[in-house]
Amino acid sequence: MKNSTRLNYLKDILELLYEKLGEFQKELVMNSNLSAKFELNQRIKREIIPSIRKYEAEYWTLYPQEEIILSDEEAEKKLIEIEPSLISREEKSFNDYQLQSISLLQEIRDKLNENQTASPKLKFAIPLLLPIASYELEIETDGMMYQIWKKLKGILRR
Repeated sequence: MKNSTRLNYLKDILELLYEKLGEFQKELVMNSNLSAKFELNQRIKREIIPSIRKYEAEYWTLYPQEEIILSDEEAEKKLIEIEPSLISREEKSFNDYQLQSISLLQEIRDKLNENQTASPKLKFAIPLLLPIASYELEIETDGMMYQIWKKLKGILRR
């Protein structure tokens, strides 16, 4: 069988399967009987979806083998038709990208300009009753490291 004939045949089968799937899904929504819904769901999962996947896989393996032949004039006409939309799409995406990046950079600058100072603190948590309670201790370490360093230097020099 020729590829184009097989492609048309697969296309028809897929259309029928998708139609069948749509009907089953409508029936699922409309039917209130739980056992009927379950049965429909199982038929969709076990029969229809695997068949669709099988035929689609075959369709897409055959599809690239079909050659599309255009003359130079036809190709140029098609390019002229789509060129304006491509240019407008590129410009739009570039402008959107610029606006988004500018707003993100402004957000970052604002966060960096906020006057938030880091306070040097040391925090300990000692669990008293493992899942229930713990004791937390917070120590200001501002200048503490400098004092410890001075004492260490004094001890080492002796």
